[in-house]
Amino acid sequence: MKRAVSLPIAAVLAAVGLTACGSSEGRPAVDARIPRKPAAPASTASVRLAWNHTAKNGSDPEVWYVARVRNDSKSAAAVVIDAQALDKSGTIVGSAETSLPRVPAGATFDYFGDLGGGLSAALTGVPAKVQVTLNKTAGQAGISELGALATSDQTLTRDSSGDQYTGAPYAYDLAVKATNGTRAAVSGGVTQQVVLYDAKGSIVGGGTGASDNAPDTLPAGASYREKWTGIPAVAKAVRAVYTVWPG
Repeated sequence: MKRAVSLPIAAVLAAVGLTACGSSEGRPAVDARIPRKPAAPASTASVRLAWNHTAKNGSDPEVWYVARVRNDSKSAAAVVIDAQALDKSGTIVGSAETSLPRVPAGATFDYFGDLGGGLSAALTGVPAKVQVTLNKTAGQAGISELGALATSDQTLTRDSSGDQYTGAPYAYDLAVKATNGTRAAVSGGVTQQVVLYDAKGSIVGGGTGASDNAPDTLPAGASYREKWTGIPAVAKAVRAVYTVWPG
């Protein structure tokens, strides 16, 4: 099962040395000039809003959105995104900062998020649009060093009862096996998400949150089975992409 939560690199050390040079008249024995620290390479990750939908979670308005992150670099990218819901005047009525799992080189990752409703902070106005941006000033503690867990044995089935919380016309149940393919145990819980697509590849729904099924500590190489029910969709879905990562 899933419960909604507010979602959570290595520091780069530069060695500074002194350059020794031969002693000669009129010149210092040691060149004390300190070389400048090389500038960090510019990030080649980008993000855009791929989809959004305004729904009701009980009596509260809720915004679902999918941020599409593209990593055009030659190495995995650590990404933090900011999402904001705005009213018609452009005033922010809801926001979130989210640390994503590391996005592999050359890959695209669809992140499903929500603002308002459920256990998250209620929106303070009527949402009219959503905007997403890369957060380039996030502290190191807010950036994930880990990638997603491996998944297999996934099945998606239609839930005939429909979604009972948001009133979406379609709902789906998902079963999947997750495996810790890293060399270390994963502790402290996981974050999971599902993005649903129709036959044309368009996004039609999804969900995000924590897992009640993941063990508190998942040893390296160990697996567990996840079951998620009532994933809402605004149209018929034929494919689901499930992602789970530590944190």
